[in-house]
Order: sequence, then structure tokens, then C-alpha cells
Amino acid sequence: MNALGVGQTHMISERFDKAVKLIRSALAETELSVVGEFDTTGAFGKEPGKKPEQSRILLVDCPLVVFEAQALDRSAGVFFPLHVLVWADGGRTQVSTVSSCELFDVRLPLGAANPMERLQARVSMALESVSFRAGANHREARGGE
Repeated sequence: MNALGVGQTHMISERFDKAVKLIRSALAETELSVVGEFDTTGAFGKEPGKKPEQSRILLVDCPLVVFEAQALDRSAGVFFPLHVLVWADGGRTQVSTVSSCELFDVRLPLGAANPMERLQARVSMALESVSFRAGANHREARGGE
């Protein structure tokens, strides 16, 4: 397993619960679906005597992209959906994307490479919009620094 397979990390200047709502909204705006999720609070980075930070894994896909990938290569379905890791970092929230092929350091089937790249690009655009909006809202709340 390749622990360095995590994609770009985004920092959102909002608390965890609000950031998750913003992420869901941005994904919906870009016609992406959250098809499942896991509450992973306390599963990672436990320190003795310290309250575990909230964390969640969102499973994100786009039915049309998945259909295209499976039409080109039936084995492509194994690599979807894309995993979006969301975790609290004090008063902020961090978000990273991970595809199963990156995590296990395997190559995508030929028919799945392009659809997966498009899915990752759409998710990245949605997360960047959340980072930008949350940053603008954070600056307004602090008096326009």
C-alpha cells in the first residue's frame, strides 16, 4: 500500500461540520454524487489523553463518468468511486482525495484512466471553490484583512 498516494490537500477555513456541508454543496453543483460515507472519527492519529478530531471519508462519483469507464472496460468499476478524506484540524478542515489505484500503487485499466482523470479534476475544482469561498467568508468575518 502506498501511503503517499494521497492527492492534493485543500485547507478550508471553516469548522468541520460547516466544511462538510460546503463540500457536499460544491460537489452537487458540479453534478457529482456522494454515494456513501464513513465516519472515521478517532480512527487516525490517536494521541493518549487527547480527544480525537472528527474525520469522514466521502465516496464521490459521477454516474455518467462511471458508466463511460465501465463501457470501455468492465473492470474499471473496481476503481470508482473516488475517496475524499475530510478531517478537522482545530478550527479549520483539511480535505484530500485518494483513488484506490493511487493508494495501492496499481495502474488503471486503459478505459478507466481518462474518466478517472476527469472525475478527479471535477472534484478538485469543487474543493478549490469551497476553499476560495470559505477563505473569503473567513476574511469578511475577521474584518476584511
